[in-house]
Amino acid sequence: MLQKPEMIFFDYGHTLCYEPVQDYPAGWAAVMEHAVENRSGVTAEELAALCMSTYRRVWDATRPLELETDGFKLDAELYECLGLEFDLPLEELEYIRWRATEPIMPMEGIEGFLALCAEKGIRTAVISNLSYSGAALRRRIDETLPFHRFEFILASSEGVFRKPSERIFRRAMARARVTPEKCWFIGDDVRCDIEGAARAGIYPVWYKSPLKCTYKPESKTPPQCEFTRVESWDELGDILRGLI
Repeated sequence: MLQKPEMIFFDYGHTLCYEPVQDYPAGWAAVMEHAVENRSGVTAEELAALCMSTYRRVWDATRPLELETDGFKLDAELYECLGLEFDLPLEELEYIRWRATEPIMPMEGIEGFLALCAEKGIRTAVISNLSYSGAALRRRIDETLPFHRFEFILASSEGVFRKPSERIFRRAMARARVTPEKCWFIGDDVRCDIEGAARAGIYPVWYKSPLKCTYKPESKTPPQCEFTRVESWDELGDILRGLI
């Protein structure tokens, strides 16, 4: 049963923020603009194809096991093997690549919902499945949602496990020093977010935006657990006010 939470954990992609396009070749091309040494003579197009095929092989092997990829280290390995050196630190290259790959914008109504949480003293944090580094995620959220008051932002790349593994949810709760019955998790992904949170004992709220997700197919079945479904942040705000 839905009760007032002490803390709300949020998914990032297609929940807090919307990504209208994903252009991976553009991201790798942006990286190559900063190459100062290229001993293998690789082109931007070849780099994009090699990197994406490598990522896919890693994802295919690890994601069924609910394990995450450290994309920052994978990038560093690929660049070194290709004899690529750059005029910027790898941390900055990762950020540049992500921005060129994927513009992001706040989901409509999220500012008002986060303001309501702050007004009512509800703590907030983010748990995201992401191969990009946690530092890059925090930078993008800070720029896109400058009004947020998240206590922390946890990317799965910072550890070993990814949603729906209970381990990443329990890590977040341990960091926040809260118990599952005092939390909500809000996300868009049926398996990773809703069923994953329920496995960890957290009450899940399914944020089903009318905007089509650009990087994963829509689930054909509803969550196999208790949950609350909303289609807008205003709708969830009204529900939360009714519980306070």
